Amino acid sequence: MRQLQPLLFFRRRSYSLFMRLIAGFLCIIVLLVSLTVYAISVSKRSVKQEIVNYNTLMLDNAMNGYEKHLDLVKKQMYLFFSEEVQRLQAPPRYDEFPQIIGDISTWVANPYLFIDNIAFIVDRGKTVLEKNTSTSARAMFGKFYASEAYPPDFWTAQFSEPYTYRVFPSAPFYNSIFRGGSEPIGDLIPVVFKYDGSSESYMVVFLNAGRMYDAFQQSKYDDFVVYDKDGRVLYRREGEKPFLSYAELTKPGQDRFVRGDDYYFIRKGTATGYSYAYRVPARQIAYQSRLSATLIAILAAAVVLSMLIAVMFAVRINNPLKRVIESLRSMNEAMPSRPGIREFNLIDDELRGSRELRRQVGFVNRLKAIRSREADGASLSFSDKPFVFILYQVQLRRRDSDDAEPIDKWLYYMKAYIDAHLQPAFPDAQTFQIERNQILSLVPTDRTADLDGLLRRMKDVFDHDKAYGVVTIAVTPVHRSSDELTSAYEEAQQLVKDRRLTDETQVIAEPAPLQPPVELPPDQDKEFLVQLKEGNAQRAAAIMQRLFDRWESGTMTASALLRFAEATVGKIRVAAVQTPADQDRLTAILAQTEAQLARCETAAELERLLADLVTEAAEAFKAKKEEKHPVTDFIIDYVNAHMSEAIYLDALAEKLKMNSSYLSTYFKGKMGVNIVDYINETRVARAKELLSDNRAKINDVAKAVGYQNITSFNRMFKKFTGMTPSEYRKRQDIS
Repeated sequence: MRQLQPLLFFRRRSYSLFMRLIAGFLCIIVLLVSLTVYAISVSKRSVKQEIVNYNTLMLDNAMNGYEKHLDLVKKQMYLFFSEEVQRLQAPPRYDEFPQIIGDISTWVANPYLFIDNIAFIVDRGKTVLEKNTSTSARAMFGKFYASEAYPPDFWTAQFSEPYTYRVFPSAPFYNSIFRGGSEPIGDLIPVVFKYDGSSESYMVVFLNAGRMYDAFQQSKYDDFVVYDKDGRVLYRREGEKPFLSYAELTKPGQDRFVRGDDYYFIRKGTATGYSYAYRVPARQIAYQSRLSATLIAILAAAVVLSMLIAVMFAVRINNPLKRVIESLRSMNEAMPSRPGIREFNLIDDELRGSRELRRQVGFVNRLKAIRSREADGASLSFSDKPFVFILYQVQLRRRDSDDAEPIDKWLYYMKAYIDAHLQPAFPDAQTFQIERNQILSLVPTDRTADLDGLLRRMKDVFDHDKAYGVVTIAVTPVHRSSDELTSAYEEAQQLVKDRRLTDETQVIAEPAPLQPPVELPPDQDKEFLVQLKEGNAQRAAAIMQRLFDRWESGTMTASALLRFAEATVGKIRVAAVQTPADQDRLTAILAQTEAQLARCETAAELERLLADLVTEAAEAFKAKKEEKHPVTDFIIDYVNAHMSEAIYLDALAEKLKMNSSYLSTYFKGKMGVNIVDYINETRVARAKELLSDNRAKINDVAKAVGYQNITSFNRMFKKFTGMTPSEYRKRQDIS
């Protein structure tokens, strides 16, 4: 028997939480140690190769970055140069200079191209166009973009060189327009483009070598060199000692090798033929491969420390739990619900809070007809009593600061204030915050007259807090059964929508009378769109102003006014699709307006917002309409002059000496519609004019506007007008 006692003692101990925690922690520590030792033993053999592969990959990434970027710049600039050179081959037209300078500024502003500047050198250096101005080659390369490696004579000599594309080595450039000193610009790589070997003009793209290096070479070592196909250094970033020459780098015939104390990596690009070399101290690679010994020492210390922490953690968990269990064993049924033990009080508070939270969640789910266990279990002590709902909705005010804490505190105090005033008069009343800006009170009563004085006092208090928000109070009629909870809640939500746009607290107990839709009469709506598209801001705003003057805005509901405002925004958006406009400006205006609509607090504020919207939108249409573009003007004139003939995109591109795909993209960017849709829209517009003459046959009208097939004419006419030509003519006759 005595021999079994130690075994039974150990067995009893093994059931304890403390022993199981210790055993569990030790198992985890042993497992982690085993995995770590195995990982170190495996990685020790390959860490050096991995470091070498990593540096090789870094160089590959840098090479690919340079190769792709130079190819991208070459393609993009050839396209840009081909377009602009057509206008610059003839004697320069000074009225076109601002447009070309603007196009240059657009390319330079693209941060992903790393272009510092673009210079068009025309008329054998007499004129240079760059991102800021137009000047001469002597001033450009002697003052604005001066460099000892590239003096003005160098750029003059490039007119006689027979190449069409060449990348020159990077060099420091500086600006010397101010007396007494010069301002450095940075290391730039000049790239020269010529049009079919022209000796009259060429384009120079200055790439920012430093920014390209920072983007493509991510290593912590600055030993990096780029050589061109002839072995010239295009860009160099060296450390403390000089780099190997191009001949020394390529002589071993390997992509990586050790020379002295350094490890050299070299790659050759397939697209450009350039060579990229990178240097890493060999001692650094050797040092990193010796880190495993240090890791083992750290691991041993971590194991010892982990075991100590495991014991301490198990003790800190086991001892308080042991005391709680002992306390639970000592409790009986006569024990008070909240004993004088802090831990028990905390547990009781958490349970009470959990029950209250589940009750509120269940009540809200039941209101919104959401099936859930909480909703099914929600107890309703008023189930056999009549009740009303009081819904408080807050239109939050705009704040100068983004900090939402003051608003949230005010909403919390508002709920506490409502509870404090409802409970004394209606002890069974319950108040919940169901949304951030909505508080709902359920009041078991059938005497709504008792609520009138209480709500008036609340209104006076809420009016003093206008700095935080405007409150709308909706009071439902009396409901007799808890089965009507959902319908009563929906009724309260509907009543809130009948609020008026005003900056004072409103109490709504009855639905608003049915109101006619808020909209412009058809003739004024048509005139409004015409004035808007024509850019007549004053006339379009005047039409909107006359509508507001005619309304009795004090009786209009907020929902009706906001629907009208949203419809106006929609009309402007549709007009922007149908008529050319400054799309970026218009998009910014509409986005800003849509964000402001929900924050409008008064009808006068909404009126000012719509007036500003109409004015700014009309100016956007006007700005686009006043733009002059030779290419689009040619297409517009050609379509109007040859409307009865077949018009093809390729034919237009050939006449303009442009690529058809580029022409289509260019036209859509300027006009907001592609060329094919513009041609059909213009033909349909002309057909509508011809159809107003009842003597003209529909077949003749179709041929007059370029449709030889009547089916195609009917289909296209209906696409743009919503009706067939016959239906359109009948409607014109009726009107």
